[in-house]
Amino acid sequence: MTTLTTAASTPDATRAARRRTNPFVHYLLGSLGIMLREWSFLAFVVAMPTTMYLFFSSMFGSYAADGGVSVAAAMMVMMATYGGLGAAMSAGNQIQNERSTGWFRQLMITGLTPAQFVAAKVLVAVGVVIPAIGIVFVAGALRGVRLDAAAWLGSFALLLLALLPMILLGLTLGLWFKPAAASAATTLVMLALSMLGGLWIPLEMMPAPMQALGLSLPSYWAAQIGAWPIMGGEFPWRGVAVIGAWSLVLVGLGALGYRRAVRTSRR
Repeated sequence: MTTLTTAASTPDATRAARRRTNPFVHYLLGSLGIMLREWSFLAFVVAMPTTMYLFFSSMFGSYAADGGVSVAAAMMVMMATYGGLGAAMSAGNQIQNERSTGWFRQLMITGLTPAQFVAAKVLVAVGVVIPAIGIVFVAGALRGVRLDAAAWLGSFALLLLALLPMILLGLTLGLWFKPAAASAATTLVMLALSMLGGLWIPLEMMPAPMQALGLSLPSYWAAQIGAWPIMGGEFPWRGVAVIGAWSLVLVGLGALGYRRAVRTSRR
């Protein structure tokens, strides 16, 4: 009898598991398809930082930075951080479209949990961040940056990890702002983080108050963490603390924003 009961319950458990899994898989694949169709946006995210890197490195790339590393290598990491930052914050773009078209309301009746919703958005954004960083690195190699394999892989992996919280920032902005204002807010925040975080101009060249502000921003520390395998020296643990603090705040704001978006979508 026990055997029959177990055998009978197994298909039911399998079907229940499929019902829990399928909404996530379908939503993830659908979100990836939408992102891949946005080829003009992807081209902009990849082309802009690569073009800036090639432009600035052609003027200053022959100089040497701290530790004897070429300025071209240091600028490569900064521009890769800039490109990855824009790609990461693009996670909120689809939320804006979903809210404006009413699709966000439909998602609430599909069985998709908040955790699955966030996980799908994060995975899609990672799929954009990887080429945004990687193509700048390829441009650096073509420009003459010479590093060993460990430095290339270490820099890429650390930069990717350091930029993950910026996906949460994009999601939070997409959830809190109305669709008409979210895109502008995301662009302004990205530009502010890039400029004040020393991705365009080294932080050391800024006035003291701006330097103090830059040291509190995750964009600055993402670049420092990504550059550590190349530049050497002590690991920037302060940056890990800053990024961790931002992550905790963004998780809280994102959760509140999701609940708010759900309430307003039901009206």
